[in-house]
Amino acid sequence: MKIRKGDTVEVIAGNDAGRRAEVLRLVPGRRRVVVEGANVRKKHQKQQQTGGQRPLSAGIIEFEAPIHVSNVMLVCPKCDASVRIGWRWAGDEKRRVCKKCGESVDS
Repeated sequence: MKIRKGDTVEVIAGNDAGRRAEVLRLVPGRRRVVVEGANVRKKHQKQQQTGGQRPLSAGIIEFEAPIHVSNVMLVCPKCDASVRIGWRWAGDEKRRVCKKCGESVDS
């Protein structure tokens, strides 16, 4: 996947379109990413027994659900725009490159 954990992305489709935030987690098997503050869902949870320790509290829990990777675009740190990503070899390693400005996205 061209997007990595810690990248800043912009959501381009769905209810959170236009939101810019950081990628918290990747789910590469399903080609999904978890974006901070985007696609927030509510889950009603029962109290659970945890083997003698403090039981998990019951209530309504809010969490970020995964978004398909096609619904987000990477934000280039140099030109501050949502861009497509290309690849370029720099010596022995492959680097991600912004398609607009041509600069390397990786630090």
